[in-house]
Amino acid sequence: MAGRSDVSWISSEGSRRAKSAVAVALSFVIILGSMGFVSWKGYGYYMDWRQKDDYIGNGDQPVQIVIEDGWGWSNVADTLVAQDVIRDPTLFVNDAIQLTGPNGGPNHYGTWNLKTHLPAATALQMLTDPKNLVKLSVTIPEGLRLDQVFPILIDKVGLTQDDINQAVAAAEKDPASIHLNAAAKNDLEGFLFPDTYVLYPPVDSDPTSILTAMADEFNTVAKTIDLDAKAKALKVSTQQAVVIASLIEAEVSQDADRAKVARVIYNRLADNMPLGVESAFRYGRLMADGTPYNDPITQASMQDASLPYNVYTNPGLPKTPIDSPGQASLEAAVNPAAGNWLYWVTVNLDTGETKFASDEAGFQELVGEFQAWCAANGNPTGCS
Repeated sequence: MAGRSDVSWISSEGSRRAKSAVAVALSFVIILGSMGFVSWKGYGYYMDWRQKDDYIGNGDQPVQIVIEDGWGWSNVADTLVAQDVIRDPTLFVNDAIQLTGPNGGPNHYGTWNLKTHLPAATALQMLTDPKNLVKLSVTIPEGLRLDQVFPILIDKVGLTQDDINQAVAAAEKDPASIHLNAAAKNDLEGFLFPDTYVLYPPVDSDPTSILTAMADEFNTVAKTIDLDAKAKALKVSTQQAVVIASLIEAEVSQDADRAKVARVIYNRLADNMPLGVESAFRYGRLMADGTPYNDPITQASMQDASLPYNVYTNPGLPKTPIDSPGQASLEAAVNPAAGNWLYWVTVNLDTGETKFASDEAGFQELVGEFQAWCAANGNPTGCS
C-alpha cells in the first residue's frame, strides 16, 4: 500500500508540474501575442506617421484617372487626392513644376492607369510615361461610304447610331463646328478623311470630336497637295475635284491607274459625254431608295434619266462625292495623266488590272476580255 501511495503522490506532483508548465507556456504565448499586437499597432502608427505627407512603396489597387484637355498640374493633383492616389497635392505640384517648369502641364489628356497610395514622385513619373495612357486606335479604310464608316465607330469606339445621327445632323447644320471644309457644301461625304486615328477616351472619343478629327485631317491633306489651286487650274471647283477623287477611289485599286482614270473623266467632261461610272450609279440608287449597292443594274434603269446619279445617261459629274477618297486619289484628281483615253475597264477583279481605250472599238474589246475573265472565274460579285 505504501508503494502505491508513493506512486500516487508522484503522479499527482507530476500533474501539477505539467499544468504549471502549460500555464507558463500559455502566459508566454499571451505575452508574445500581446507584444505582437502592440507591435503591429505600433507599426501601423509608425507607417501612418511615415506617410503623413506622402505615401511610400509601389502603390496598392489599380485605378484610372481622367485628365481633361487644358488642365494644369493643380487640377491633376486634386483628382489624384480625390481618388487616393497621392496624399499631398502641394508636394505633387512642386515636383511637377520642377519637371516641366512653372508654365508646364500634363503631357496628354485622357485616361491614365495608376495605382492608389503612390508616392507623389512615382505618380508623376507614371503620368509622364505614355505606356500608362489608355489609347484606342481606329482605322477607317479608304473608299468607304459614310454609311460604312459609322458602323466601324459603333463597333470600335462604342458609340451608338443615335449618337452619330445627332452629331452628323449638328455638323450639317453648323459645318464650321467640326471644321468641315467650305467646299463640302454641308455634305460630309468625301470630306472626312480615311486614316488611322488614335483616340484618348473619354476626352476625344465622342462622335463630334471624331468627326472634327477626320475633317481636320482632310483639310491638312488638301493643303499638303494644294488641292484648291490645282483644281482651279483644271477649271473645276474643289468640291468637283473631290467628287472625281471619289470616283477614282471606287473604280481602281492600283496607284498607277488613278491618274489615267482622272484623265478619262476630264476627257469625257470636255466632250460632254456621260461618265458611265457604275459605282456612281449604284451609289445614287442606294441613297435614293435604299436599293442594295450590289443589286444588278437593268438596261431600263440605265436609260432612266430621272434617276439620281445616272451617269450612264446624263453628262457631268455626280452632285456629291460617292465615298471617302484617300490622298492618292485626291492627288490623281488634280494631277491627271496625259492621254486621249475615253474608257477604262477593270479586266481582272482579283488583281484589279485595269486597261484603257480611246475609242468604242477598243472599249468593246476590253469588255470582251472582262467577260471572258468572269466566265472563267464563275461570274463572281462584280461581274453582273
